[in-house]
Amino acid sequence: MKKRKIIGLLLYFCLAIGLLYGCKSYSETTSRDKSTHTAIEINNEDNDSEDIEKSQDDDRVTLTLVEKDFMPSDPDDLEYIDEINSALSKNGIKAKLELVQLPQGSYSEKLDELIADGNIPDIMWFRDEIDKKYVEQGMLVDLTDYINDSKVLGKAMEEYNKSRIDSYPYLLRIRYNTPKIAVVRKDWLDELELPIPETVQDYYTVLSAFANSDFDHNGEKDTYGVTVTGDTDRLDDIFNAAFSMPTTWIKDETGKYIYSKVSWCEKEKLAFYRKLVEEKILDPDYAVTKWDSMEEKLYTGKVGMVIGSAGKVIEIYNTKLRNAGVETDLIPLDPPIGNSGNGLAPVDVTREDKGFAISTQSEHKDLAFRVLEFMASDEGQLLDRLGIQGRDYTTDNNGNITRTKKGEEWYARFFDVPSWESPIPLLSDIAQESLNIASKYYTEDINFEIPKEYSTNWDEMTSLYKEYSYKIINGEIDIEKFDEFVEKWYKAGGEEITELAQEKLK
Repeated sequence: MKKRKIIGLLLYFCLAIGLLYGCKSYSETTSRDKSTHTAIEINNEDNDSEDIEKSQDDDRVTLTLVEKDFMPSDPDDLEYIDEINSALSKNGIKAKLELVQLPQGSYSEKLDELIADGNIPDIMWFRDEIDKKYVEQGMLVDLTDYINDSKVLGKAMEEYNKSRIDSYPYLLRIRYNTPKIAVVRKDWLDELELPIPETVQDYYTVLSAFANSDFDHNGEKDTYGVTVTGDTDRLDDIFNAAFSMPTTWIKDETGKYIYSKVSWCEKEKLAFYRKLVEEKILDPDYAVTKWDSMEEKLYTGKVGMVIGSAGKVIEIYNTKLRNAGVETDLIPLDPPIGNSGNGLAPVDVTREDKGFAISTQSEHKDLAFRVLEFMASDEGQLLDRLGIQGRDYTTDNNGNITRTKKGEEWYARFFDVPSWESPIPLLSDIAQESLNIASKYYTEDINFEIPKEYSTNWDEMTSLYKEYSYKIINGEIDIEKFDEFVEKWYKAGGEEITELAQEKLK
C-alpha cells in the first residue's frame, strides 16, 4: 500500500509539472500573437531564443511612403498597406509601410510643403520634375548600385527603364510603354457607315463627320470630333510623326539637327490644327478642358474621339462609357499615316519623369530599396497587380482565379512589370489591343536633357512656342507669323541650344 502511495505521488507531481509547462507555453504563444508594437524586454543576455520571444512586429522598421492617390484616409488603401506589410514579413523583410497623408490640392505642391517642413518620407513618389531640385541638394539616393546588384530588377526592368536610370539614377518606375493613342466610339462610326481611319485625311473625314452630326440629339451644333486637355500635346502625340516629326530633334536637308517645333513640319501641322478649329471639329473649349471633363464629353455624346494612355486608361474609358449606359465600345486606332509615315510619341530615355525615390536622410535606405525590389518581384507583382484576395479576386478549390467587380477597377500602386506572367488576363481585349498598338510603334526619342545653365532661356523659348502656337491655332494671328516665332526662338537662346544638340546627339 505504501509503495502504491509513493507511485501515486510521483505520478501526481509529473502531471502537475506537465500542466504547468503546458500552461506556460500556451501563455507565451498567446502573448506573442496578441502583442502590441511595444517591444518585449528580455533581461537574460545569454538567451539564444531572444528573437522567438519577440512579436514578429516588434523588430520591424516603419518606413514612411508618400504617393499620389494612395492615402491613409482611404480604408481600401489602408487595407492594402496591411496586406503588403504582411507579405513583407512573410518574406523576411523587416519593414512595414506607413502612408503619409497630404492635404488636398496639387500633389507636387503639397509634397514640396511637406519636405520644406522637414517631414521627409523614406520613400517618395515624384512627378512634375520637382525631384530635380532635391537631386541638386543631395536629398535623393543614387539607385545605380542597388539596381545593378538586384537580380529582381535586372529581370523586371525594360531597356528604356535601364537607359533612364543610366541617365538619371534617382527615380524608379517600371511599367509598360503607354503612349497616348486615339480611340473612337464604335457606334458613331457604325451610324455614319465610316471605315476605321488610317491616314491624316481619313482622320479629318471622320472627325468632320462627327462634328457635323447631332449625336446628343439636342438639335444644336455642339458636337465635336475631338477634344483634348488644355493644349494640343495629346494631338501632337498622334500627329507629329505623320507631319515628319517622329522625334524631338530631327535632321534638316543638310543633316543638321533642328528642334522639331521650329521646323517647317511644325508650321504645316499648326495649319492643320487651325483648320480643325475653324471648322469646329476640335472642341473650342479644349484650352480649358481638364481630363475629367474630357472624359465626360466622350461619355455624354459631345465628342467622338479622345486621346489617352494605352492600356489600363483606355480600359477605364471603355468601362465608364458602358457604365454610362452606352451600348458600344471604343476602337483603339493606329496613328494617322502622313507623307513620312506614322508613329506615336517616341519614348524619352533621358530620365524618368515620374517614379519612386529614396531619401538620403532615411536611416533605412537599404530596407527601403528592399521594399521596392519586393514589389517588382513575382510575389510582389501578384499582390500589386491583382490586389487583395477575397476583396479584389477569389480563388476556388482548383486554384482558379476570378476577379470581383471591385477588382476590375484595381490598378497597381507600385509597378507594372511587363515581363511578369499573370495567372489571369488583367486587361480587356480593347486595352490589350491598345498596348499592342503601342508596342508596334515603339521608338526611342532623339533628345537630351537641357543643362541647368540654359534653363532660363529654355523656359523663355518654350513660352514663345506656347504663345505663338496657341494664337495661330485659334486664328488670332496669321500662320505666317510662325516665321517670326522661329526668328525670336533662335535669338532667345535657340542658336546655342541647337549647337549643343549637334554635340549631344552625335
